[in-house]
Amino acid sequence: MVGAEDNYQDHDLTTMYHEFIQEFNHINGVFDILNEFMQLWEENIWESLFNLHCQWKNPLELQGNLKSAPEKLILVLAINNGIQPNKRYENYSDAVYANSALFTVDYDSFQYLHIFLEKLYTFYLGRDLVVDDLWALHKSDLSERILGGLDLFNLFSGNLFLGDKFFQDIKNVTWGEDSIIFFKKFHNLFFTFLFEDQGESETTYNLELEKILVLLAHSGAVLSDNQKIDYKCVLRAYKTLFKIIKTDITSLSDKRYYAGFLLCEDCNELYPLLEDEAPFDFSSCSCGGELEYLSSVDGNQFKK
Repeated sequence: MVGAEDNYQDHDLTTMYHEFIQEFNHINGVFDILNEFMQLWEENIWESLFNLHCQWKNPLELQGNLKSAPEKLILVLAINNGIQPNKRYENYSDAVYANSALFTVDYDSFQYLHIFLEKLYTFYLGRDLVVDDLWALHKSDLSERILGGLDLFNLFSGNLFLGDKFFQDIKNVTWGEDSIIFFKKFHNLFFTFLFEDQGESETTYNLELEKILVLLAHSGAVLSDNQKIDYKCVLRAYKTLFKIIKTDITSLSDKRYYAGFLLCEDCNELYPLLEDEAPFDFSSCSCGGELEYLSSVDGNQFKK
C-alpha cells in the first residue's frame, strides 16, 4: 500500500524527470542511457550491487592475508605520474573515504574502480573472493581495457598499455560548466529514483559510482583528444559503466592465477585445475555434487 509520503516522493521524482527532459531532451543519446538504466533496475541489478556494497569487506582482510594483495598496474602508473595515495592507504588498507574532490581525477578514482570491479567479480561468481580471484582479476588487463577503450573494452585482446601521457592528460582535463550541470542533474535523477531513504550506505554507494563515472568521463575526453568534458563524454561514461555491469567479467580474468583445486562436497574428490581452467568453468562435479575452490596451498594441505 502506497502511503502519503510515498505519493509525495513519486510526485517529486516525476517533476524532477520532466524538468530534466525539458532541459536536456535535445542531447542525442539521453533516452538511450535512461532506457539502459531502467533495464538494469528491472533486472534487480542495482539492488543486488547495493546489497553487495553494504556487506562489502576487503577480501584479504577476511582471510588475514593483506600482504598477498596483487600489485595493480593502474595504481602503480598513477603514482608514478604524481597521482599519490592518501595516508589512509598505508598498511595495505583499501579503505576509501568520501573527502576527495568529485570532479577531479585522484588516487581515489582509480581505487574506486578497482573495488567496484572486485564487487562485480563477486556478483558474477556468486561467492566471496579468495586470493586467487584477486590475482586473476587484477593481473588481467581489464582496468586498462576500460580506461583505454571505454564502452569498447570487450573488443580489446592482450595488454592495452596506458602510458605516462594518458595519466598526465587525464589530470589536465577540465569540465565545461554545462557538462557539470548536466551530470549533476542526470545523476541526481538516478540516485533519487533508486533510493527513497538516503543514509550513509546509499551515500557511499552513490559516491563510488560518481567517482567512477567522472574517471570514465575524463578518459573519454583524453581518448577524443579533448581537454574539456562535454555531453558526449558524460553519456559515454554512463554507457561504459552500464556495459561493465552487464558483462560477466569473469571471462576477462587471467586464468593462469587459478592454480588450485576443486573439491566436491559430496564425493570428497579433489580436481586439480589445468592451465587454462578456472573454477567458474565448472558448474558441478561429475557425481552432481557442489564444487568448492581451494587455493594450491589449501588443496595440498587437504591432500595430506
